[in-house]
Amino acid sequence: MKEEKTMKVTIEDLHQSYPDTPKGMSDNEWHARVDLAAGYRLTHMYGWTSVVYNHITLRIPGTDTFLINAFGLRYDEITASNLVVIDLDGNKVGKDDGWPVNRAGYLIHSAVHQARPDDLHCVMHTHEPFSQSMTALNVEVVPMVQEACQLFERVGYHDFGGIVLDDGEQERLCSSLGTDKHTLVLKNHGLITAGSSVAWAFIRHGVFIRNAEIQLRAMASGGSISKISDDVMRHTRNQFEGGDAQAGAAVRHPEWPAYIRLLDKIDPSWKS
Repeated sequence: MKEEKTMKVTIEDLHQSYPDTPKGMSDNEWHARVDLAAGYRLTHMYGWTSVVYNHITLRIPGTDTFLINAFGLRYDEITASNLVVIDLDGNKVGKDDGWPVNRAGYLIHSAVHQARPDDLHCVMHTHEPFSQSMTALNVEVVPMVQEACQLFERVGYHDFGGIVLDDGEQERLCSSLGTDKHTLVLKNHGLITAGSSVAWAFIRHGVFIRNAEIQLRAMASGGSISKISDDVMRHTRNQFEGGDAQAGAAVRHPEWPAYIRLLDKIDPSWKS
């Protein structure tokens, strides 16, 4: 039986590194491209995709331009180099390589980017089944376990009004998000999480989905749910947001470099 070759991990691997920046491109844009491509590949790996639909968008640091997936590519086909640069209105910026962009799908992201330009630089939207199940129920998200306390007082709710195609719907989205939420439950639709980086948005997505699965299973069991008190949830959330939960780690999100190593092991073409 052939043994699987394992990669030796060093202390340096606990930090994220980037491939050399292509000629004619800024480090900021290239690093953003690599991070966002990782987000797409990880979303595919976890099975949260709807073939070619939905988006993860990321602001290129220091600009009012954003990166988005080319419409028509599966998430496992996305690489750092085939992401598309767009402006707030979804118009392509710079050299046009011919990749199409789903401007209608981007309207949701544009609303969040415009509403929170200082703290929510990455916006992630999927139609993952556990989170969609929560959107179809008239119940609020209840943090069921320790990690889910990150969601306490950070989830907004937005009523379904059809496909988001107009400015009026964007304004309602902004209102639902408010000034202190990073997660939106789009009723009868899907999930949005956002953050200052791809790591923040992706990890929050995972936390929500795991909690949704646990909450749905607990509700279905018919048993009495052990609810965490508001004070304890708030305290635990602050521990996560402040970094205490990751005390001693080499980086703020130690799972992110671990994800990068996993992607490299599966298929390193994602960062090309």
